[in-house]
Amino acid sequence: MTDVLSFPSSFEWGCATAAFQIEGGAHEGGKLPSIWDDFCAQPGRIKDASDGLVACDHYHRYPEDVALMASLGLRHYRFSIAWTRVMDAQGRPNPAGLDFYRRLLDELQRHGITPNATLFHWDLPSHLEGGWLNRDTAQRFADYADLIARELGDRLPRVATLNEPWCSAFLGHDRGVFAPGLQDREASLVAAHHLMLAHGLAVQAWRAVRSDTALGIVLNPELCDPASAAAADVAAARLAELERNDVFLNPLFGREWPAEMLAQIGTRAHERRSEDLAICAQPLDFIGLNYYTRSVARAPASASETRRGYAIVPPTGAEHPLTDIGWEIYPSGLGRMVRKLCAQWPLPPIWITENGAADNTGVSQGECHDVMRTHYLQTHLAELSTLIEAGFDIRGYYVWSLLDNFEWAEGYSQRFGIVHVDYATQTRTPKHSARWLQALMQRSTGVAPKR
Repeated sequence: MTDVLSFPSSFEWGCATAAFQIEGGAHEGGKLPSIWDDFCAQPGRIKDASDGLVACDHYHRYPEDVALMASLGLRHYRFSIAWTRVMDAQGRPNPAGLDFYRRLLDELQRHGITPNATLFHWDLPSHLEGGWLNRDTAQRFADYADLIARELGDRLPRVATLNEPWCSAFLGHDRGVFAPGLQDREASLVAAHHLMLAHGLAVQAWRAVRSDTALGIVLNPELCDPASAAAADVAAARLAELERNDVFLNPLFGREWPAEMLAQIGTRAHERRSEDLAICAQPLDFIGLNYYTRSVARAPASASETRRGYAIVPPTGAEHPLTDIGWEIYPSGLGRMVRKLCAQWPLPPIWITENGAADNTGVSQGECHDVMRTHYLQTHLAELSTLIEAGFDIRGYYVWSLLDNFEWAEGYSQRFGIVHVDYATQTRTPKHSARWLQALMQRSTGVAPKR
């Protein structure tokens, strides 16, 4: 299928990871605990009762992992910086933590790999009282952005402030399945607002230090279809999209929340100040879009569903196959999503910053034949190729993920990597999906992998 996929020669090919999911080294170099460390310590929160204390041991094995990227032909690497590793509880720089990222950046440079950093991928420092429900956390995030701009900014050509703030806000504060594990609808909307305020303040802080960095944000927009043509289901699907999309994209472009979301924040509406919208709407150099699947919504039937206005219908696999985590494989949703977003908001240049599948195929005789993941990548990249040919300004693609890793509430039960990790030995084994992607990248760029 590589023969029918066409991408511009300038198209950026990369892989993505996140600090908490791969680094480990949780108690080394002055690293502080995050809310995900706290969450993992609570019984029943993580499917396999695991944690991120060791993860993929990338903290010690980063030279091996960077060499592996280079050998696969990956020339761009999206990673996150752990706030808890680079600042102490008083907001001062932690030299040992900063040195880790300097060494990582040195290694990437040696292998000709361009870094793409994310400042926040959910691992909020535990010591920040109130977390994202406290407006002050947004200012502390700006202080953190200022620090990274000063200490590492000369090495980082492209930086995203936040990764998928919807997950932090709604999975963490409404559904309670992500850290900090709250179930409070009004609180989740407060958190969403403070996250976007943090984004705006961080962009301001960074640009006050450096003007030569491309700055943006990474979102995971919703494509939500109604479960039926019934008016109540159609309305429910619309509310799901307003929560996932408009709550985050509207502030980026100076637009107020939809009335339905303003109504849901209820008694805590005063926490959104009139001057905040101008702070959120900082000019963007790029936007990252993460896409895995679509959702289907029905009308609410319980009190908690009524508070949010919808319920998500789990896919059955009857219409489209499912990945091992139970997500529907729906490649046309990528095209539908991009077209819909571009029609509604004036998006800057787009990078697909995450896309991939949970395929738990194991290693047999030194090989991992992850057929489902390979097909998933083929079909989604075909959709992406069509979008680019249609004129959409999409400049790069980052597969999720380089390595099998700690998959949040699923622990180590789900494998998203194009490289298999044996967690007992930390052995890395490139899967067949990695080899397929390697061939496609080489054909697209005309550059052979580095050895």
